[in-house]
Amino acid sequence: MATSNAATTYLERRVLDFLFKNNSLSFATPGNSIYVGLATAVTSAENSAFTEVNIVSQDANYTRQQVTAANWKQSNTTLAVNAGASDTEIILTDAEALPTTGNDDIVIGQEILTYTGKDGTATADANGAVTSSTNVAVDGNNGTLTVGMVVTGTGITGTVRIATVTNQNNIVLSSAVTVADNTALSFTGVNTLTGVTRGQDGTSAASHTAGATVICDSQRVINDNNIEFSPSSGVATYTVTHAFVADKNFARATVNGAVSSSANVALDGNSGTIAVGDVVTGTGISGLVTVQTVTNQNAIVLSSAQSISDNVVLKFDGSNTLFLGGLDASKALAVGDIFRINAGNLSIELK
Repeated sequence: MATSNAATTYLERRVLDFLFKNNSLSFATPGNSIYVGLATAVTSAENSAFTEVNIVSQDANYTRQQVTAANWKQSNTTLAVNAGASDTEIILTDAEALPTTGNDDIVIGQEILTYTGKDGTATADANGAVTSSTNVAVDGNNGTLTVGMVVTGTGITGTVRIATVTNQNNIVLSSAVTVADNTALSFTGVNTLTGVTRGQDGTSAASHTAGATVICDSQRVINDNNIEFSPSSGVATYTVTHAFVADKNFARATVNGAVSSSANVALDGNSGTIAVGDVVTGTGISGLVTVQTVTNQNAIVLSSAQSISDNVVLKFDGSNTLFLGGLDASKALAVGDIFRINAGNLSIELK
């Protein structure tokens, strides 16, 4: 299930301020505090006006999923092998984050290139039996083996990829396999650019050596691993329409004792950290209410007096939304259903 996310006004303003106003808004990297969440409706994507999955009325198990910096892949890579000036296929170290078709240019050194497709196939035979090992020797090659290619053949189960190419006759796989000698293996991947036109936009075709930097005109990142949410608790069936990226997860806690026209609230059953400024939502909360004081995680003061019943679940959210985008197809979730964004299917672009 793919989704392409666009930057929010919040982020656009801070990026421009960072560059042209000496970062007067004190914008800083979120580091590893990057969270992917799910929305059921959107009023204004640019203004971060959306309805997140409700943790009380829809799914008590729902929470945003952290995706650390190491688990995002950029659209910059390197050449896997030398590229001659007349080559119309270019093999990259990792082209997964590049667009499938070459609507955008790529740049290698001083040369600008375009391409029409992204593919990579090869075949080879196991050169010796392999027993519960990731190391595989091959011969009879047809095509070039590259890191990331998916391997199929008798004896191989699940999704197995090439993790390391020692040379074209010795590879290391992502998981151990057991295959017989001379087993025919097929390799498919996304690291070969096909239909390459050289020397575009007034530049000249040139030879490039393995390891040279390759930069794509379409700057984007994709998720490098699956993003999986917990099975739905089944409070109610709901439909996910959008995914978003925020710089913080929300916290939740349960009211510990009824509150009557007071700003002082006792809490228990906490999950996450409540902070001053967090926006508070839940049954009984009226108007825009924030956390004014955190005496401790079980005793807080709100910005205005409220009347809240005992055991009401409150949500505390101090995050900023960075990107928000629609799914390619909405997904209805019932009890026990798991929402998963497969690796490479969450695309975030700056254009």
